[in-house]
This record gives sequence, C-alpha cells and structure tokens, in this order.
Amino acid sequence: MKMFRWVVVALLFALLPSFAAAQSDGRIVGSVRDASNAFVGGAMVKVKNERTGEIRAVVTTDAGEFIVTALKPSTYTISAEKPGFTNIEYTSMTLAVGQELALDFEFRPAGVQENVTVVASAPVLDISSARVGANVSEREVQGLPVNGRQMSQLMLQAPGSQNAGDGTWQDVRFSGRANEQNVIKYDGIEGSAIIDASPGNANGENKTPFKLQASLENVQEFRVESSGYPAEFGTGTGGQVSVVTKSGGNIFHGALFEYLRSDRMDARNHFDVLRNADDSIASAGPKSALKQNQFGGSFGGPVLKDRAFFFGSYEGYRLDAGKNFVEAVPSASAWSRAVPAIAALQSKFTAPGAVIIQGASTNPDLDIAQLQATQKVTENSFSGRFDFRINNNWSAYTRVFHDQGRNTDPQGVTGRAMSMTANPSNAVVNLQGLLGGGMVNELKVGYNAAPTTIGAITGAGLENVSLNLSGNVAISGIAGQGGSSGLASPGGLVRVNSAGNGRGAPYNPYSLSFIDTLSRSTGSHLMKVGADVRLIRMSTDQQGGITYTYSNVTSFLANTPTSIQYFGDLSEPSPFNGGASGMKHTVQNYFVGYAQDEWRVSQNFTLNYGLRYDYYTPLRERDNRIVKFNINTGQLDPNTTALYQTKKNSLQPRLSAVWSPTSKTVIKGGAGIFVGPGQTEDQIQPVEAERISTTVSSGALLAFPVDPAAIRANFTNNPNNRSYQPRAYANEYTLPEKVYSETLSLQQELPGSMAASIAYVGSQGRNLFLRSIANRTIGVQTNGASAATQVREFDILNCADGRVLNGTVSPLTSANLCSGSTIASIQRPYAEVDYKTSGGHDTYNSMQLSLTRRSANGLVLNGQYTLGYSKGNTGGSNEATTASNNARALGDFEFEDGYNNFDVRHTFNFSALYTFPGSGLLKGGWSVGTILNARSGLPINVTITRPDVVYTDASGNVFLNPAADRTAVVNVPGGGASRATRRPDVVPGVDPYIITGGLLFINPAAFTTPKPGTFGNLSRNALHGPAFRQTDIVVSKKVPVGGRANGEFRLEVFNIFDQTNFANPGATLANALPSNSLTEANKVQPGQPMSAAAAGGTFGRFSSTVGTTVGLGTNRQVQLGFRLNF
Repeated sequence: MKMFRWVVVALLFALLPSFAAAQSDGRIVGSVRDASNAFVGGAMVKVKNERTGEIRAVVTTDAGEFIVTALKPSTYTISAEKPGFTNIEYTSMTLAVGQELALDFEFRPAGVQENVTVVASAPVLDISSARVGANVSEREVQGLPVNGRQMSQLMLQAPGSQNAGDGTWQDVRFSGRANEQNVIKYDGIEGSAIIDASPGNANGENKTPFKLQASLENVQEFRVESSGYPAEFGTGTGGQVSVVTKSGGNIFHGALFEYLRSDRMDARNHFDVLRNADDSIASAGPKSALKQNQFGGSFGGPVLKDRAFFFGSYEGYRLDAGKNFVEAVPSASAWSRAVPAIAALQSKFTAPGAVIIQGASTNPDLDIAQLQATQKVTENSFSGRFDFRINNNWSAYTRVFHDQGRNTDPQGVTGRAMSMTANPSNAVVNLQGLLGGGMVNELKVGYNAAPTTIGAITGAGLENVSLNLSGNVAISGIAGQGGSSGLASPGGLVRVNSAGNGRGAPYNPYSLSFIDTLSRSTGSHLMKVGADVRLIRMSTDQQGGITYTYSNVTSFLANTPTSIQYFGDLSEPSPFNGGASGMKHTVQNYFVGYAQDEWRVSQNFTLNYGLRYDYYTPLRERDNRIVKFNINTGQLDPNTTALYQTKKNSLQPRLSAVWSPTSKTVIKGGAGIFVGPGQTEDQIQPVEAERISTTVSSGALLAFPVDPAAIRANFTNNPNNRSYQPRAYANEYTLPEKVYSETLSLQQELPGSMAASIAYVGSQGRNLFLRSIANRTIGVQTNGASAATQVREFDILNCADGRVLNGTVSPLTSANLCSGSTIASIQRPYAEVDYKTSGGHDTYNSMQLSLTRRSANGLVLNGQYTLGYSKGNTGGSNEATTASNNARALGDFEFEDGYNNFDVRHTFNFSALYTFPGSGLLKGGWSVGTILNARSGLPINVTITRPDVVYTDASGNVFLNPAADRTAVVNVPGGGASRATRRPDVVPGVDPYIITGGLLFINPAAFTTPKPGTFGNLSRNALHGPAFRQTDIVVSKKVPVGGRANGEFRLEVFNIFDQTNFANPGATLANALPSNSLTEANKVQPGQPMSAAAAGGTFGRFSSTVGTTVGLGTNRQVQLGFRLNF
C-alpha cells in the first residue's frame, strides 16, 4: 500500500516539468490582426497589473495568437505593439477569479493614426469551457446587503444553487449534490471543518453559529463552479468555491467599519407570542431581544513600490439574541404521582425565569412553560498577507487567517445550554515562477485547522445525564423562536455524533496540503498538469453520558424507562485494546493529479478535455484503537482491518466543447465523471466505537438513577450479555461516491452588456452512502402476561432441551429459534447496530436560467432560476437516512426510492447593485442594492414512532402491553430507541395538506399505523413544506472626506416586507397504539386514520421560522453601518 501511494506521487510530480495553474488564477487570450484581417506574428503583448505594477509580456505566434496565464484577479492594462504598426492599449480591464479574458487587437499602419487607447469592459460571454457557475466581484462583496456579512449567502448567485435554511455554509447545495460534497478553497487551500465540509461545523452534527471563518473584509472576490467544471476541480462532487483574498498594492488603502443591529428597529418574530393552532394570539409576550455588532478594519499598501506589499485585517462579531422557548413539562398534579427517585427531579424541568402559562394546556399531566433566554456569540477574526516580487520571473506570498469563536446557546425551558468554541486557522505559502517557453509554475504549501469543542451547561446533578420523555434517544434540538417543541428534556448532554449524546466532544483536526501546478501555453493550446498531496490528521475525544428514554410522562413518573443508553469516554481505558487510553488520533491522505488541455481549435470553437485521478486512503486510527464490528458474522474483526474500502481506479475524464456561431452567441456542452470522499464524520465510527457503549432495555439496571460503575462492570465482566452497541460498516462499504454529469447550454449577449443563458444540467449519482440497522430482531419470545423478549440475529439462546444457539458463531434466523423446544434464556452480546454502506443511487435533472451584468460601476446584477428534480434511494453523503425497512441486501434499499432532501422544484435568487451617476456632496456617491431569495418548499419525510414488539389478540387488535390472551409479534425488525421512526401507511383519498389551517400544515388523517410486520407505503420525502421568499435592500451614501478617503453610511433592511418564512413542521407521528384497552382516549388501530390528538401536539404544526436570530428567514431586521474608506 505505501509503495503504491508513493509511486502515484512520484509519477504525478514527474509530469510537472512538462506542463497546470491555480484554480483561482485567470488568463488573457486573444489574437492580433492587421487591417486586411491577416494574423500578425511576432507582436509584443504586455499585461500590467494596475494594482501592483507587475508586467508580463508574451510574443504572438505565427498565427497571431497569444495566451498569458496565471494572472491574479485585478485590473489590468493590456497593450500590443510591433514596429510598423500603431500601438494599441486596453486600460481598466477587470479580470475576475478563474476568468478567461478574450481580446482581439487590430493593428493600423504606423502614421495613419496616433497610438490607440481603449477603455473597455470585459467580454460578456465565457468561451473557455462548458462550466456552469458565477463570479462574485469585489464590488458585490462590499456593496450588497449580506446578512451577517457571511460569504455563504453570496454563493447563491450561482446557477443551480439552493438554500435549505438560513443561508449558512451547511444550508447551501449545488445542482443536486449533498452539501458535504461542496469544496471551498481560500487561495487554493481547502477551508473545510475537516470533520465536516461546512466551515465551522463542530462535529458533523451541530451547525455553526460563527460567521468569520472567512471574514468578508479579507475577500477580494470569489467564483462558484456549480457543475460542468474541468479536471482541475475536484475532491467533491458538489459546488467548487474558489476565494481570492485581498492583498496590498502600490497605494496605501484601508477601512474602518461598524455595523449595528438592535431589536428596537426590528419587527417581532412570528413566535414571540404564544399562538393557537389557527395562528391567532393566545398570549402576548415581549419581543425577543437582539443586539448585533460587527466591527473592525483593514489596512494594506506597499513595503517597496512594485516589489513588496502587505495587507492585514481584524473583524469582531458580538451577538446577544433572545430565544423564546415554549415546552411542555409535567404538571403539579402529575408530580404527585412520581416515585421518590423521580420526584427529586421536579426542579430540573424549569429554569429560573421560566413561567407556567396558565390555561395553555388541555392535558392534566402537562403544563406549558415559557422561557426567554439569550444566545451569546463572541468572535474575533484576524488575517495577514505579505506579497513579494523576487524578480521579473518569480514572486511569492504568504497569507494566514485565524478566528476565535465562543457560543452559548440555550436549548429549552430547563435552562440547559450548549457551549461551543472554534479556533480555525488557514494559511498558505505560495511561490510562482515564469519558466520560459510559455510555462508558469506555482507551488503552494497550505495548512488548514479547525479545532472545535462542544459541551453542555446545565444545573447541578444532571451533568452527565439526559432525560427524554418522548421515546426518542437522540436529542433533535429545539425548534427556535416560540412554538412548542414537545416535552422538555433536562440534562447535561448534547449531540456528539449522529446516534448518541455526550457531555462534550473536542475535535482537533488539521490538514497539510502540498500543491504544485504548472501551465504551458503553446499556440492554440493551454495545457495544465497538477498534483495535490493532502495529509489529514485529527485528535478527538467523545465524552459520554447516560440517556434515559421514557415512552411518555406516565412511564417517567413511574420510573420505568424503555431504555438507558450509556456511552463511556473515548479516552478512558479501552475494554477492547489492552486498556489503551487517551485521545484518539486519525490519519488519512489524499493523492490527486490531473492533466487537461484547452484547445482553441478556431476563433469560435474551443475544446476542453482532461483526466483527473483522486485516491483517498481509508481513514485509520494511528494506533489501531478501533472496534471493527462485522455485521455478517456478529464478531469483532482484528483491529488492523481496514475500516472500509477505497477504490484506486477513480479516473475522471472530463470533456467539453464551446462553439460561438456569432460573436454574441455561445453554445456549450460537456460531460464528465466526478468523485468525492463524503463526510469525515461518517468515516470515523469504528474509532468512536472503541469504548463502552451499551443499551439497557431490561433487568435491574433499568431505572433512574443507574449506577455507572454497575454498567461498566457488567460490560467488562459479561461480554456475552452486555448489549454492546458499536457503530459499523458493511464489508462492502466502498468510497468514493461517484457522479456522472452532463451539461448543455446556450448563452446570449444582450443589449446593455448583459448575458442570458439557458442550460440543462443533469447528473446520476452512483455508489452513494446508505445507512440501516444490523443485528435485527428476527423473533420474539412470548412470556404470557409479562413483556415478551426480543430475539436478535447475534443473540445467544439457551434452549430448554440444553442446546445453545450462538448467533455470534452462526447468525440466528426465525427458523432456528430453539425449534422443537422453547427458549430458556437469552444472552445479548450486542444491541442493535447502526451501520453504513455504499451502493446507493440518485438522478438529478434541471433547467437553469441566468441573467447577468458585470460592471465596475453603474449597474451590476445576477439572477438565476432553477427548475430542478432530484430522486433516488439516497441523497448520498450526510443526506442519507436510516432505511425504513431495515434494509440489509443492496436491493432492499430500493424501498427508500423517493425525493431527496434537496429536491426543491423552484429556486430563484437575484441580486443587483446600482451606483447613481452624479457628483458633489448631495448628488454623488449614492448606491442601492438588493438581494431576493425565493424557493418552493423543502421535502418533508413523514414518519411514525413504532416499537419493535407489539401484542395482538385473537381479533387482530394491536396493543403495546402484554396480556394473557395476547401474542407477542415482531412489529419492526429493529430500531429500538435510537432509530424507532419509519414511514406510515397512506389513507387513500385524503389530502395530506391542510390548506387553510393556520399553523396546521399536514393533515394527520392522511396517515395510519402500518400493520405489525409491514412497512409503510408512504414514499420517502413524499410531501413538501412551505415556500420561502425574502427581499433585502441596502441604501448607501459615500461622502468625500479628503483625497481618496470617503465615509460610507449604510442602511440595510433584511426581509423588508417582513415575510414570515416557516420552517418545516414537525413530521413524526406519535405511537398511537393503545397500551391495554381499546377504549383508551386518542388511540387508533392500524388502518385507522390518525386523529390530531393521537398524532401528537407538534405533528404537522408550524413552530418556528427558518431563521431565529440573524440570517435568512428571520423577521424584518434593520442594520446601520458606517465605513471609513481611505
């Protein structure tokens, strides 16, 4: 294996002297002709960077063509000269990130006229490749109303982009691909959170509240490639975001700024008041508090004119955001029934300051509590950059970002809160050289680190405990402003991974990148070759805890939990690998190489073809401290076993063609193969499994408070009966995910320097990520009037006739459960096992329209509309959900065929910025801008809570509790407490939507509980939620204050029309089977339509807006800003 890796690296670097260039760099191409239209060879073309004074020069070929590569985004002067002809010069030509600027010069004989100087704008049409994307200019970065000054919202200008939330990194997807397949690079260096593709995300589970991983004060401009990109782009199948940071120039320049927001200028959030189901106001409350302050400055300039430059910046972010929580808590009358161990917990359910809303509850066992709490975010971002031109052929720069963030985020009426810290850094050292013969080499060494820590803040006594009264073990989070999120959940645990809770989870990941790229221009060819070696390392601990899950309030008061899930700490002495302890250390490497050629076959026809190779080594733990559970045998594989397989033949051909039948029309087409590694959080689970992890579902330990020492002792001393719950992979789990993509587009130049395009973009995902349950329930032992006992595949059965059936030697089936005898006792070495595999598929088809106008002044606009459709048995990467039928064979996953999470039928994003003509103190310096975001509804996956075992009587009625006249049957073959929800059956002819229902959106009567042993016939993501629309505006005025300096006053209004944008409603139906009697209230049998009361109070009801503090989807908010530019 090691030999193979280094052979690949050696081959890639061996290619470099022959030919590639940084993805963020641009190029200028063109031709020189004379008055008779004949090509002129031997002409000198000079390109001068107006910011730094750097000059590049090339000589046209015999065919009169020239190419100048590896140019930084800037403003340029381009001139052409040759003895006997008049010199021609283009000035103030803006070259954007990754842009190809095409210019044609027409010489006149010397003496006919003086030298010609042309002030021109960049060409409107892109003729370099069939890529689909958008450039976001420096003017747009600085001028548009960007909510929270977060760059991710500007990414929505790209065709095919869509926003699934409040506009943070995690919410943005491109052209039907999971957000974990997005790639963002700062000056060519990857900028992800490593454990997660979204910058700042803490552990692949908790969305970041931080905004300054890349402060807008450092961003000069960026480009988003949403599909159809050439071979130089990869390590992900989604959007490719290339950010160019600011640098100094020959003129000192800088800025000081402050942006302020206060709730005194804002509208109310829709859920600042308690609302009835018909959306009328039940009781008034105060407006949620909001104070936001962003401030800082930047400064850059020359150290040596035309030679050395510096740039530095600082930005601070402070947020105090009120959150209004409304949750149900046990009532005083209910507490009177609590057993002593539970009665002691009464004070833990309401924090100081929480109030009981009198008369708000119709359930005598529940009160409705309300708490006004405050989220606090503090963030400080720093950057520095130094550029140095060594000589006319060589230049270098170094740049570093560092961010420090702290967040305290309340989580409910109990007063518990999540704390999060993040200290990401990103740095690069870059060396670029002109090698002669049309070759330019660029070497980068990059560093990206994303250390984060999450933890919990709670009252004394529950630091390592979580109490869940609703039957689901995983804390799903609180819905935000207002609306009831269900039963309160006290305790000191937070989500530490996708299947469990813990006290905290420190992650310390970093990557080192070694990138060499080189371009060679020869005649009509621009050839590129590049290599990227990325070393990825991470240290982590997951600090466990105990989650008590109760099916309802009554079982809580009686202290009869359905399960107790116990997680030890990863750093504790291992029960599997000789007592090894301490932080875990993971190792992974990426090896990437590509070659491509842009061939200008003629003046109006270009081919771009290339080949890319990616190899991602399997992630491993440095000291082999893993648990590799084999879901086929029920045994633990040796700890030297690879966690999963990775393909070594991931060749990715790319081909595109561009034809310009006229100077104002471009037709493009392209196809290619793309691969990506997916989410790291889903690749480390055998590392996370190397600790005590067990679920208690019966026996003397099943009560609060459990003795942790007793659980640990049972786990260590009883390996055959410890209900170990590892997280596992199928033996066939293979990376990377693969996407086949094709594009076809027509681009037309319109009057007013505008360009319109219409494109078809389609893709087919293959080998996508899937997840399901192993160690399924395959039988049940009826115990008369006592609760039945499940039998799982890897249980050990002691038969009454003396036989021992060991499922870890030969997995049990329903046909061999002590046949001819009875089960005397059951030992359970493993509980249910959450496992991952690959082999999923999906299809995406879309029509993408865009309208753009690029200008250094006047009007700049960008509009894009996408009609999209995404369907398959998975969305891949982190978008995969646990199969509702507990699929095991690959074909079983076809049950999951349905709409993907990012199936948004209509998306429309529009931005515009206009500077009014005029001068003087009153008339000059006025600008207006707007951003409009709109989409149709996000998919809703309706599910129902279903226990593993139920009881049927002779009439076929189904109950939750046993009785002497009832037979225990397998309801579903696994799921337990952590994966207990799956899709329901559909009631034919009933509309699933409530059209005029106030806050009620989904009709529970359209669904029913499936019969035992069957799975629901509702397809995945069959419904879609409410539409979204928001308009933001900015009005700014620049006032001269002397010389080049000016003061800019800004008024920004976000969601100016105060449109209420509801988040998707709760979509999990309650378990409505009766416990003991058919006369129980609000209970239904399989096949009977669900009533509103049976479905649960939160089902189908809006309880939150999309944004709850700042960002897209909040109430109307006003921001005042001032910048001093000098």
